[in-house]
Amino acid sequence: MSNPKESEAILLRKVELRETSLLLTFYTKESGKISGVIKGVRSPQPQFAGVYEPFTLDKVTYYEKKNKDLFVISQCDLLEYFAPIRADIECIAYAGYFIEFVDSVCQASEKNEDIFFLLRDSLNAIANKKGSIKRIARVFEIKLLNLLGLMPRLKQCVECDSKDTFNGAFSIKNGGMLCGKCIKKDITSRKILQGTVNFMDFISTMPYEKTLRINVTEKVGKDLEDVLRGFLDYHVQKRFKSLEFMRQIGV
Repeated sequence: MSNPKESEAILLRKVELRETSLLLTFYTKESGKISGVIKGVRSPQPQFAGVYEPFTLDKVTYYEKKNKDLFVISQCDLLEYFAPIRADIECIAYAGYFIEFVDSVCQASEKNEDIFFLLRDSLNAIANKKGSIKRIARVFEIKLLNLLGLMPRLKQCVECDSKDTFNGAFSIKNGGMLCGKCIKKDITSRKILQGTVNFMDFISTMPYEKTLRINVTEKVGKDLEDVLRGFLDYHVQKRFKSLEFMRQIGV
């Protein structure tokens, strides 16, 4: 085995194994997404209640096994439980969406500290009510798309590079704006509010703390949610259980 590594990590999911072991998947600051087994932790009265719950912030010590995809996790200590999230079903739903999104789109062992910080800061923003929960979710989606290199092209036509997109439309399939001349290249393209374009472009490059101060009209907020949902459904192609749950509880 390799030398041990230690990292802050957010727990994405857990699976119970045998009598006392867990298979844990984390997004770590030091190594990106990792999965590993920790043994001897499933007792009737665990020493640290909550440490193995999804979306906790933990400090983990782990070893990489040669020629193996699974790590050995030797220690896991709780840093932040995000208790206010767990007291509100809407907050639980959105936190579940964040970790499921990261788990679905991030490859194993690809380090990206910015994704770790985005996930941590988004959970912290929900827990501390730093803004509308829907706005926090839209910021999370936009910034994650940007970090993954999937951000829609907004200021120029994706087909001809024209900057005159005012009379154009947004193409989910083509990944951005179409100008008036190119709009016929995607008959499914849709009109999008200029406020939606401005918000997405602004958020993609703005420091996280500043993003939570920006307010949008109800009309732009709805347009933004519809555009991003359609874009993510098409390009990520993953049915999130968390979104199904959100629909069931009406949030």
